[in-house]
Amino acid sequence: MEGWISLYRQIENNWVWKSNEPFDKRSAWISLLLKANHKDTKVVISNEVVEVKKGSFITSEVKLSEEWKWGRKKVRNFLKSLEDDRMLSKNSTTKYTSITIENWDLYQNVEQQKNNEGTAEEHQRNTNNNDNNIYLYLFNKYKEQVCGKNFRQ
Repeated sequence: MEGWISLYRQIENNWVWKSNEPFDKRSAWISLLLKANHKDTKVVISNEVVEVKKGSFITSEVKLSEEWKWGRKKVRNFLKSLEDDRMLSKNSTTKYTSITIENWDLYQNVEQQKNNEGTAEEHQRNTNNNDNNIYLYLFNKYKEQVCGKNFRQ
């Protein structure tokens, strides 16, 4: 299977996402994707301005372990396995951990989304035009039958 889906960050507010169960690895990966910035930004951490690029975010193992209901060791091992598989890179300081989703643009492919949106809009326009043409054809046929072929508006 190929292609991609859009997943709104608001899913985190849904009752399905807020289960009392610990996350599985799939949910944890989606959680990381949802946390990643969609554009470059800056945050202040302990009076220090930190630039966070799109596809990256600031967190900590403690925060992730609380959210996912995992132990810190399990979080650390999971992040390490994602690093080993080149799915993300991690940079830890004494104050925070920066996580960068590798190939972020590939996952998000904004240009492809824009092209697909344009194609969908064009398809909708064409569908509407086709519907309008059918209605116009039927209306004209009706006028011919009821009013005669020489009827003019």
